[in-house]
Amino acid sequence: MSVSVRNIVFDLGNVVVRWDPALIVARTFGEATATPEFVRSIFAHPLWLELNRGEITEEQAKRAYCSRLGVTTDQIGQLFFHIKNSQTLVPGALELMEQAAAAGLRLFALSDNVHEIVLHLRKTYDFWRYFEGVVISAELGILKPDPRIFTHLLNTFVLEPKETVFLDDLARNVEGARAVGMHAVHFIDAERAAVELEALGVRI
Repeated sequence: MSVSVRNIVFDLGNVVVRWDPALIVARTFGEATATPEFVRSIFAHPLWLELNRGEITEEQAKRAYCSRLGVTTDQIGQLFFHIKNSQTLVPGALELMEQAAAAGLRLFALSDNVHEIVLHLRKTYDFWRYFEGVVISAELGILKPDPRIFTHLLNTFVLEPKETVFLDDLARNVEGARAVGMHAVHFIDAERAAVELEALGVRI
């Protein structure tokens, strides 16, 4: 392991746990309904962003979605059930964390996420034990790739950007991390992430 890289920061969705909006919509409303347009109308809508910034609660979002989509409270309840229940572990992610921790790296999490979803994930999985620190968008009111969320992470845990690698599945967030001086890997799967980490001098 290169001495210049000491920290790995993990996004959660599609890095540690699965995040598949189309699957969530299909399980809730049926596959025929899960068109890209309808999926975006839920997960790219300002309501979802407000929820991820912690500006509204899940219950407030449910009521607003009922009104906006013209669906029943039971359907919206099912939507949020599947939002949580569909977040299974990404293959190889836990092993990647175990290996990184065993190699002496410090691990952190940085995620755009919702209070109630994080609570569910904390109750469901024990991968949190690998993280020395966690930054969640809903706790700050800031979403990636805003540089402020990256600098908050760095300042809070006294991390040097050049010693820190960020793993994220979205290219815009990878670029956001690089813009503040961090290394970053566009996460596709755990195997390829390990190869890219090795290219940065991180052997795990």
